[in-house]
Amino acid sequence: MSAPISAWWAKGWAQYLVDKKLVKDGDFIWMPVEVPGATYGVQEEAGASTVLKPMNITWEVTDNTLDQAEVINRMADYLTANRAKIKAIIGLGDLVTGSIKRVFDQVGVKAGEIPVVGWGNSTDTTQEVLNGYVNAAQWQDPHATSYMALSLAAMASGGIPPGFDIITGALYEKDTAGVYDKILSGG
Repeated sequence: MSAPISAWWAKGWAQYLVDKKLVKDGDFIWMPVEVPGATYGVQEEAGASTVLKPMNITWEVTDNTLDQAEVINRMADYLTANRAKIKAIIGLGDLVTGSIKRVFDQVGVKAGEIPVVGWGNSTDTTQEVLNGYVNAAQWQDPHATSYMALSLAAMASGGIPPGFDIITGALYEKDTAGVYDKILSGG
């Protein structure tokens, strides 16, 4: 795999919106990100752009903060000001994707009215998927990611060239969101 994993995931999120016919040529997608200029956000935008550019779909990445109240306020302000042009949202971070319901409720957007896809490693997001606010979310299985990376590092330090990539995670929808909700809830 030549692109960073975060770019690969975001390409999948953009492709999901296209494949499900939730966006079309010439549409506009909003991409809120938790931390302005963070590497993962830059890589995710680059990955999504490989699907969006050929379709003449435009987008804007807006910065937020790691303070949830501020995230909700900034997202609500942006959505209020730009509601008419936003055809979909790609959440670049768990905090922004996990704030969708609060933002939609504050602004008066109904569940499912704007398609949303993005990170999903929180119970906030699993609940949003189960309740129709988020169409699909990315589970990145943090335990498997860490374990497998450490295993590859141990192999390499022992002189065994791994020679392969490991991608952990799944893009889940309403029908499987309960599995991830249970894991994240400790159940």
